[in-house]
Order: sequence, then C-alpha cells, then structure tokens
Amino acid sequence: TGSSSTYVSPQLTTVRAMQSIGFETVAAGDSYNDLDMLLASRAGFLFRTTEKIRAEYPQLPAYETYGELLDAIRRTVNTAHPV
Repeated sequence: TGSSSTYVSPQLTTVRAMQSIGFETVAAGDSYNDLDMLLASRAGFLFRTTEKIRAEYPQLPAYETYGELLDAIRRTVNTAHPV
C-alpha cells in the first residue's frame, strides 16, 4: 500500500500555530522554503533573495538591506494593513 503525505514546512507550521492563538505574523525570508510562510503571514518580505524568486513572486516586497527591511516591518506593524 502506498501512502501520500504533503510536506508542510516548519516555517508555515509556526506561522499557523501563532495565528491559531491570535497572533498576527510578519515574516521575512530569502528562499523557496520560506514562501509558504511569507504568503501566509499578514505581511511577508523577501530579503536578499534571488532575481528568479523576485520575478516569480512580485506580490512580495523585496529588500536588500537590513534598514529597508526594518522600515518595512515598522510600517507594517504601525498600520492596520500590510505594506
């Protein structure tokens, strides 16, 4: 008999757990393994990622410096809607 399982990343599992107890999440990541987490969060940001990922996920703001990322996070947590 065969079994079928769907891989759920630890990042996404953590986001869902935090959301299930009432937290909103803001996440940053750089690679394909982070995308589920970024897309599930209130706001998700690409950080120092590849041009290919930027092109494939234009809905995710992308930043190259810590200062830019921190500014985006601050704007997000200080507003009712994500940046």
